[in-house]
Amino acid sequence: MVEQEINELENVRYRAMVSHDVTTLERLLADDLLYIHSSALVDDKTSYLHALSSGHVRYLSAERQQESFRHYGNVVLLQGRMKAHVVIAGAEKALNNVFTCVWVKKSTAWQMVSWTSTPLPAS
Repeated sequence: MVEQEINELENVRYRAMVSHDVTTLERLLADDLLYIHSSALVDDKTSYLHALSSGHVRYLSAERQQESFRHYGNVVLLQGRMKAHVVIAGAEKALNNVFTCVWVKKSTAWQMVSWTSTPLPAS
C-alpha cells in the first residue's frame, strides 16, 4: 500500500535528518526539491543538503504527528504536524509546525519534491 511505503520513507528521512545522513537524504530528495521552512527561508536540494552537511542546521530530534495522506496516481500529499529541536547557526530552537509534504514516484522510486511548513501559534 502506498501510504505504508511513504510512511516508511518519511521514517527513514527523519532518521537521516537527525543522524546527519546526507547520503540517504540525497537519495530521498528530488533534484527539483522546493523546501520552504517555517521561517519562510526557501531552499532547493543543493542548499538544503549544504546547510545540513556544513552543520549550519542540525536536527537534534524530529517527529511527525497527526498525519493524513492523499494519493493521486504518482503523487502523494502528506499533511500533519512536526515537532523538532534544531540548532541553526549555533542557536537552539524548538519547532512546532504544521506541514505539507509532496512525494512523487519517479521511474521506480518515490522522492520528496516539496516541503512547506508553518509555525503553530504558541498556546
